[in-house]
Amino acid sequence: MISQRKKTIRLRQRGYSFREISEIIGISKSTASLWSRKVKLSKKAKKRINNISIKGRKKAVETNKRKREIENKLIVEKVEKYFSQAVCQKIDPKLACALLYWCEGGKYDSGVVFINSDPEIIKYFLYTFRKSFDLEEKKFRALVHLHKYHNKEKQLKFWSDITNIPVNQFFKPYFKSNTGKIKRKDYQGCISVRYYNKKISKELILIYKKLSESYGGVG
Repeated sequence: MISQRKKTIRLRQRGYSFREISEIIGISKSTASLWSRKVKLSKKAKKRINNISIKGRKKAVETNKRKREIENKLIVEKVEKYFSQAVCQKIDPKLACALLYWCEGGKYDSGVVFINSDPEIIKYFLYTFRKSFDLEEKKFRALVHLHKYHNKEKQLKFWSDITNIPVNQFFKPYFKSNTGKIKRKDYQGCISVRYYNKKISKELILIYKKLSESYGGVG
């Protein structure tokens, strides 16, 4: 009767992977490796092992992809359920505005300054801002930070559409130094939206400070 060790060596010589050998012989992968480590593989055997490795990587990629799809689906369902609840529909725009300002706002004496490169954050902040205060649209100003590879007119129009602030209320764009070798795909630049009203700025700051204090924050 052929011993397990000899079977291991023969299978390895034929180009079987350690995983295959362990399953066929009923030994661990480490034992299969130990017993057959001195085996010289033919070109045919090497090719077979290489093909198994390629198939294994492809299978792993597909498996991980399916796992991510399932995870994403569960997260989407969880968020949809959260937004279907009545409590979510009662989010106060002014509180949301203050929290956003706390995270991304510039705390200057001149008034409200909100800076970000994410169009959706800018859009939502301005929605809550306009919803919370009686504003004069003509008082809005904006400054766009761009790289030299950007088209000035195109980016001004883009941010004007996002903010609903006319281009004639934008300052001259600031161009950051850039070699031009690295271009960030879909990067629209960064925008600083400004509304010169000290009272509103102070109110937003007091709101998020009060919120912090109510939850045991430092203040």
